[in-house]
Amino acid sequence: MALLDCCLYLLLIVLTGYTLLSAIHHSSRMTIVQLFGLGPAVGAGTTGLLLFWASLIGFAPSRSVLAIIGVLTLASLLVMKKKHRLARINILASDWEKGDVWIVVPLVVTAAALAMIAAGALSTPLVEWDAFAIWGFKAKVLTHEALRPTPAYFHDLTLSYSHLDYPLMVPFLTAGAYAAMGTVDDQTGKLVSVFLDVLIVPMVYLGLRWKLRRLPAACLSAILAMLPVMFRYGGVGCADLPLAMFYAGSILYVARWIDQQQWPDLILAILFSAFAAFTKNEGTILALMNGAVLLGFGLWVGRRRAWVGAVVFFAGLLAMDAAWLIWNRGLPRTHEDYGSKLLSSVLVTHLPRLKEIIPAMLVQIAEFQVWGLLWIMAGVLALLGWRALARPYVLAMWILLVMQLMIYALAYSVTPWDLTTLMPMTMDRLLLHTVPAVIFLAGWHWAEMETKRSIAGSTLR
Repeated sequence: MALLDCCLYLLLIVLTGYTLLSAIHHSSRMTIVQLFGLGPAVGAGTTGLLLFWASLIGFAPSRSVLAIIGVLTLASLLVMKKKHRLARINILASDWEKGDVWIVVPLVVTAAALAMIAAGALSTPLVEWDAFAIWGFKAKVLTHEALRPTPAYFHDLTLSYSHLDYPLMVPFLTAGAYAAMGTVDDQTGKLVSVFLDVLIVPMVYLGLRWKLRRLPAACLSAILAMLPVMFRYGGVGCADLPLAMFYAGSILYVARWIDQQQWPDLILAILFSAFAAFTKNEGTILALMNGAVLLGFGLWVGRRRAWVGAVVFFAGLLAMDAAWLIWNRGLPRTHEDYGSKLLSSVLVTHLPRLKEIIPAMLVQIAEFQVWGLLWIMAGVLALLGWRALARPYVLAMWILLVMQLMIYALAYSVTPWDLTTLMPMTMDRLLLHTVPAVIFLAGWHWAEMETKRSIAGSTLR
C-alpha cells in the first residue's frame, strides 16, 4: 500500500509538470521524452517549492496539502483543455532518419542501466551517510513539523553535523512521499530519489537532440546512464544527482535563450536555476553564473531583448528563491561555510593550495572506474568539432563549465578540512555536477562535425 501511495505521489508530480509545460508551451507539440523527462523535472522542482512555501505558512507536508495541489492541478488541466491550450504529444514518421532503427541498442542499454540503479536502490535501506544524516534526517523533521514556527532542529548546534543551513528541495520532496504514504518509510521513500536521479538521462538527451541526430544523442545518453559514478550515487538519497539534473535543465535553456531568444526558454532557464539553488548550496552559485553569462552575452550582442532577458532572469530567480534566502539567513553556519570564506581574505591566503587541488582534479577526471572515457571522449570531440566554438551557445557552455570547475577548486582551497582526506571523499560528487555541461559540449561539437561533413559532401557532389 505504501508503494502505491508513493507512486500516486510521483504521478501528482508528473501532472504538475505537464500543467506547467502546457502553460509555458501551450498548444505546442511535445515529444515523448519531453513528457516523461522535462515534465517530471519541472513538476519535481515545483512540488518541492510548493511544499516549502506551505510549510512556511504553517502546514507541514500532509495528504491534505497534496490533495490541494492535486485539485488545483486537475482544475488547471481542465481549464486549459477547454481552451485548447494543452501541450500535445505528436509523433511524425517524417521525424525519423535513416539509421534511426539502431536507436534500439542504446535505448536497451540505457533502460538496463537505469533498471539496475533502481533495483539496487530499492532493495536496500538508507545506507549512504549523507543521505541518512543530512537529507533523510531533514525529511523526517519536515514531515513532523512545519517551518512556522521554526523547528528547534534548525538551531540545535548539537545536530550541526547534518548541516542546518543546507537547502531543502530533496528533503521536502521526500517528506511529501512520507505524507502520501502516511508513514516514514526510508526504503520505499527512496523511490523519490530514484525518480529524481534517473531524470538526468532524458534531460541530457533533450539537450543533445536540440542539435544532434537521434542516434548519436541516444548513444551519448547511454554513456551517461552507464557511468560508474551513476551507479555509485543513483538512488542513494543524496542531492548531487538531483542538482545535476536541475542544472542540466538550467544550462540547456540558458543556451537556447542565447541562441534563439524565445521567452519560453528563458522561463524554463529561470525555473531550473531556481530549483538548483534550492537543492544544494552549490546550486545558488551555479544559478548566479547562469545569470552572469546571460547578462554578458546580452551586453555583447547589444540587443535590447537580450539584456532585458538577463534582467528578467535575475528578477525571476530572486522571486522564486526569496522566501528561502530570507528564512535561511537566520540559520547557524557551521563547519565549512564556504560562502563567507570565498568572499573574504581567506581566499587570497589559501590560493597556493591550488597547486595541490588542480592536479588532483585532473587525476580524478582520468579515473576510468569513476568516469569511464567520458572526459577523454568529450575532449576528442571538442577538438574534432572545434568550429563549434564560433557558436555563441557553445562558447557560453564552455564559459559555464570553466567557471564551475574554477569555483569548485576555490572552494577546496578555503576548506577547513585536510585536503588529502576531503578530496578523495568528495571530488567525484562535485564533478558529477559538471557532467551535463561536459556531455552537452561533446554532443554539440559532434553536431558541428556532422554539419561540416554534410556541407563538404554536398560540395563534392
